[in-house]
Amino acid sequence: MVITKDKLQYILNNMPDKIDVEEVFDKILLSAKIEQALIESQQGLGQDWDEFKTEWLKEDL
Repeated sequence: MVITKDKLQYILNNMPDKIDVEEVFDKILLSAKIEQALIESQQGLGQDWDEFKTEWLKEDL
C-alpha cells in the first residue's frame, strides 16, 4: 500500500495537536486501504455489490 505525502500531510493537518501514535498509524492505514479499494474498484476488481449482499445475507450470524 502506498500513500502520497500530500495525503499524509492532509491527515496530519486535520488531527489535534496531541494524539496517540497508534491513532495516527490507524488513520494512515485506513486512508491507504480506502485509497487502494477505490483504485481496485475503478479497475473493475473486487466483488459485485449484489453478489456481496446475497452472500452476506446467507451467512449465519
